[in-house]
Amino acid sequence: MKVFTCSLLLLATSFLHAQVGIGTTTPSNAAMLEISGVTSRGDYKGFIPPRVATTANQISIAPTTTDIGLMVFVEETGCLDFWTGTAWESIYCSGGPSDIWINEFHYANNGTDVNQFIEIVGPAGLDISGYYLVRYRADTGQPYGVILTFSGTIDNEENGYGAISVDANLRNDTSGFALVGPDGKVIQFLSYEGTITATGGPANGLTSIDVGVIETTSTTATQSIHLTGTGNSFIDFTWSTSAVGQSTAGTKNVGQTFN
Repeated sequence: MKVFTCSLLLLATSFLHAQVGIGTTTPSNAAMLEISGVTSRGDYKGFIPPRVATTANQISIAPTTTDIGLMVFVEETGCLDFWTGTAWESIYCSGGPSDIWINEFHYANNGTDVNQFIEIVGPAGLDISGYYLVRYRADTGQPYGVILTFSGTIDNEENGYGAISVDANLRNDTSGFALVGPDGKVIQFLSYEGTITATGGPANGLTSIDVGVIETTSTTATQSIHLTGTGNSFIDFTWSTSAVGQSTAGTKNVGQTFN
C-alpha cells in the first residue's frame, strides 16, 4: 500500500512539473503550455482569453503587485489589457474605442432643448467617412431618426488626437447611440438615464453601457456630458457634466488632455 501511494505521488509530481500540450503530444521545450490550433478533424480553432464585460468588471478583479502579467479582454473598450503590477495597460485595441470613441454629447436643457450634438474623438488624420451613429430608444430597443454620418478627417488638437461633432436631435428620456465603423461593426453602444437592449439596427442584441451622468431641467444649453482626464483611449477618461459655458462641440473637452 505504501509503495502504491508513493508511486501515485511520484506520478502526480511528474505531471505537475511536466510541460502541457492541448491538441499536441509534443509541446515546445520552451513552453510550459502549448495549444495547437488544429483539431482532430483537421480544421482550425482559435484561443479566447478571459473576457470581462466592462471596465468596472475589470476593476473588481483587484489584482495586486504579485499578479503582474495577468491578462483580460475588456468587451466595453475592445482592448486586450495587461496588468503591470500597478495598473492595467492596453496591449492592443482592435477597432475599438481606443482608436475612436464617443467623447461628448448634449441632449437636454432648461426650456426648449437646443445645441444637441454628439462628439467623437480619434487619431489625427483619420478619414471618418464611413463611420456613423445610430440613435436608440429604450422603450422599443429600436433605432430612431436618420443615421448620423461623418465626413472629412480628424484634426490634430493635441498630441495626435482631435474631435469632431455632429448635430443630433436626441430624446430627453432613457436613450442612447451606437458608434459604428465602416465595416458595419459596433464600436461603442452608450446610453443615458438607463440601459438599452437593442432589438434592431447594427447594435441588435447588444446591451448599452450607461454613462452614469444625466442632464436635467437645470442644465443649460451651454453645458454637456463629456469625458475628463488624461490619456489616449476611452478607458483613460471619466464621464462628467460640464460647467455653464463649457460645452465644446467639435473640440477636446475642458478638463481633458491627450497624451
